[in-house]
Amino acid sequence: MPSKITNLISGIGCSTPIFGIVLLGYFFYNRSFLLGIGALVVFFLVGILLFGIVHQVEDKRKKSQLEFLQTFQPDQFDANRHKSFTSYDLLSKIALDKQREKIYLWMPELKKDVKVTKAYINMPYVIKTYSYSDILAVNLKEDNYETASVQRDTHYTNFLLNKLKEEEAATGSPTSQPVDKITSMDLEIIVDDSTNPKHLIRFYHAPYTPLRKDTLEYAAHVKERQEWFTRLKTIIEQPNVVAQEIDRPIETIESPILTGTLEPVVTQENTRITMEVDMDRYTLSSHNHSEDNAEENLKINKTDPQHEQNNEKPTSYFEQLLEKNRRQLRGDYTDEEN
Repeated sequence: MPSKITNLISGIGCSTPIFGIVLLGYFFYNRSFLLGIGALVVFFLVGILLFGIVHQVEDKRKKSQLEFLQTFQPDQFDANRHKSFTSYDLLSKIALDKQREKIYLWMPELKKDVKVTKAYINMPYVIKTYSYSDILAVNLKEDNYETASVQRDTHYTNFLLNKLKEEEAATGSPTSQPVDKITSMDLEIIVDDSTNPKHLIRFYHAPYTPLRKDTLEYAAHVKERQEWFTRLKTIIEQPNVVAQEIDRPIETIESPILTGTLEPVVTQENTRITMEVDMDRYTLSSHNHSEDNAEENLKINKTDPQHEQNNEKPTSYFEQLLEKNRRQLRGDYTDEEN
């Protein structure tokens, strides 16, 4: 994290080799070869020493500012206990709250209504809180050249991204990807915020110290950046998965109803009530049936004599004569009956 003093010391360190070469030429001109070589070596050593001092001072300042940044915490969320990442230049920070589905983004507070581009000691921060649905797009960039991206498929997202790309084109965005080495490696997050739609998380940023792509340091930065890109990509694609899961039960419920194969589900209480009603009906039906049978039996009993008379066999003529003789002997028969 450079300051005015470290920039001054760095400038002196860069100029020391030049002074050494000038003295080398001077001594060579005066035929003092040993003095010339000695002066060149001394100035080179002084330059290396100055660069070492600058590096230590900047590391100390960076560590101090990092500790100060940790004091800024969102409400009801401890970023130190959850997955978070602080930007290489200490200008931003990102953390995810999976339980509440929130994303927290740290950004420097405006200094005299001017956007801060370089971190400084005790620089205050503002914490922006967004829900997962506010994340519209995520881009990977190397030296401001976009290498990968993911976005929501909405009209507003397309409109906002086109607007931001037009602004980048006006500032001279690079048209080709760096081949051998880079000076910056960024993760760009686009959120639904009219005042601050773009947030930049730097995984490497050293304009004066390019990083070769075939080094282990570059591979480590790429791996860490890819992990955060995958997390945010999953968040962006999550609503589509949820929508598909919601649609599936609707189809499975409608299909059995249309085909008539699904029987209505009856709860235990409804089943018990239904059984009681059925038992009452069964008892009532049996009682009515017994009464009807009794009435029918009574009618049958009343009609039995007639039924028996109707069923008597007719007597023969011989039997009639016998009956007449019996009645004459008893004195019951008279000629008037004939």
